[in-house]
Amino acid sequence: MISPQRDMLNSAIRTLGIITDIPVFDLNAVDSNEYPQIIVSSGQNIDAERAKNEQRSTYTLYVDYFDDVDNDHGLMMDTLFSIREYLKYLRLSSYNCQSYAFNQSSETIDNSTSKSLRHVTITFDYHITEKLII
Repeated sequence: MISPQRDMLNSAIRTLGIITDIPVFDLNAVDSNEYPQIIVSSGQNIDAERAKNEQRSTYTLYVDYFDDVDNDHGLMMDTLFSIREYLKYLRLSSYNCQSYAFNQSSETIDNSTSKSLRHVTITFDYHITEKLII
């Protein structure tokens, strides 16, 4: 069975691929020098409150959006809005998933590459419930 974290990443990548035409990468994939691009990653916090037959966990999804400063800024803002709205209601293939918080960082200019890039990070926090049969 796929892990909740992997299911969350796969579902996010699949959703982003449907709602945008921007290349999407996870941390295991090699990104490109083409912009815009989206990189997704995740983190986990275990919730101590558990019912006898289930384990609850809190997972965080990070969506990093990079775009060339010379590209259309309005399109970037529209895309970020769509990402926020769709990923709030992320559906996983094998688990129950409920979003309870999200945050969007302020736009920064990243000069660490050969191009100047706009960079925005959106974080989503989810409760993911896995049913266990004992």
